[in-house]
Amino acid sequence: MPLRVHLVAGFNGGSGRTLTAALLAYGFHLQARRTLLVRQTYAGSVSAIDPIGATLPLPCCELSLPKPYELPADLTAGLATTIHDADGRFMTALTDLATAEIGADGDVVVDLCCHERACNAATIRYGAVILVPVRASVLEIDWAVRSFSHILDSQRYRDTPVPTLLAAIAPDSERAGQTAFLSGMLRDFDPEREFVPDEPREVIVEVPFLDGASLTALLIERPIWQDPTLFERCRIFAAAVALHADACMTVPTEDADDL
Repeated sequence: MPLRVHLVAGFNGGSGRTLTAALLAYGFHLQARRTLLVRQTYAGSVSAIDPIGATLPLPCCELSLPKPYELPADLTAGLATTIHDADGRFMTALTDLATAEIGADGDVVVDLCCHERACNAATIRYGAVILVPVRASVLEIDWAVRSFSHILDSQRYRDTPVPTLLAAIAPDSERAGQTAFLSGMLRDFDPEREFVPDEPREVIVEVPFLDGASLTALLIERPIWQDPTLFERCRIFAAAVALHADACMTVPTEDADDL
């Protein structure tokens, strides 16, 4: 199996990207896949205590988003955007890191930061799948749908766009309401069904939910990963994501020399 990169993206902080990425990586790990979890950082971001990296039973690393290119002051805004969108330095560094850690095949889960350059065209191009976490509140669903639509629109002219999914985070008692509301917003966002299938639930996957007690245990670095219920939910989550990635797995050979 070639190296596969699973991107967890979003443009607002506190959306659940880091925990979603960890749960997905753990699900792949439980399937006996060689798995690496990478947290993307950027210059000026504040380092925090990382209880996930300290307790998760698989390799976890940080990798910095390269500084933007220094471009001529008189360059047009459109050309500058094109250059930054084509900046593949992070993916080159990621491939080198992953190869050193887990070899040339396996699964890499990347917790992308919310910097505007994090989820650029060059990064999306080499993703096997993109997850946009979404919590249960109306405002958080709105933010997630905006991020989701931006990522889809950036791939409008690709023959084989990268599968993009909404990763729903909610207690079991709130999942039905969250899914119904989220499906309605997706229909409003895409009334002509250019991007979203007739049944919007097809682009929604359920993230295992950790309650307050589990989150507290994680923060004090207790081994929550040994919970049998969490085992099964993470396996199901990873299997659902892998199913979407497998259905559309392509190798962009025209750009292979860029990596």
